[in-house]
Amino acid sequence: MKYLLIALAAVACTVQLSNAFSREAAKEMLHDYRVKNQNFHIDDLENTVTELEEELEGLGDIPDASTIAALKARIRNLEGTGCDEDHVQCGGDVPECISPLFVCDGQDDCKNGRDEEDDVCSMDPVKVGTTYSGITSWSDCVLHSPHMTVITITAFERPPAYTARVYVRAVVSFEVDEHSHLVQSYSAKGYWDFGHHRLNLIPNDSTQGGGHGISCSFNLGNHEEADCKIGLVTSKHQCAAFHAKKV
Repeated sequence: MKYLLIALAAVACTVQLSNAFSREAAKEMLHDYRVKNQNFHIDDLENTVTELEEELEGLGDIPDASTIAALKARIRNLEGTGCDEDHVQCGGDVPECISPLFVCDGQDDCKNGRDEEDDVCSMDPVKVGTTYSGITSWSDCVLHSPHMTVITITAFERPPAYTARVYVRAVVSFEVDEHSHLVQSYSAKGYWDFGHHRLNLIPNDSTQGGGHGISCSFNLGNHEEADCKIGLVTSKHQCAAFHAKKV
């Protein structure tokens, strides 16, 4: 009986060790998988960036400034800025993040002065009469066939005491019936964010526009086109998207 108890205890101990080993082995396998997955993502990103850089170098001796700016913007969008959403990147050899509230405020807050340069502080995207349009595709919120969305700037104001933003008024038009080409429009208000190069609009009247706001990021190296998202004003849940081009 004594030897039987000893044998049973040995078996139990072996099972516990086996389970412990299995758990540790599983943890190691999971860790290795995560590391390999991250390395794969980094390698893929580096390959994409390298291809873009090679494309930039192979453009010829004198590529135009807009082409260079567009390629640099694509690289920046892939790599990220290294700043959180509430800050913007100054650029240059030494990465530096500042608040967008300090961009275009009349003082150099970036060490390289990038936050006050003319192209950063340009108000061209929100000049009166400027119009952007694009085909909108809906993924949520309401059922809509792809349709044209048009944004036209009707007014802007840059308060002297708060120059980092330009307050704008606009008219948003979109096709509600592709067969009859019925167009619906509503007035919108919002602001241009110099730091993020972003135009944000919401309906003047909450009963119009389906309760949707529009946010357009001019992240392509120019003021001629932008990636726009349509979302619920109350929750910021994204419902649709379109690539807008200046008309």
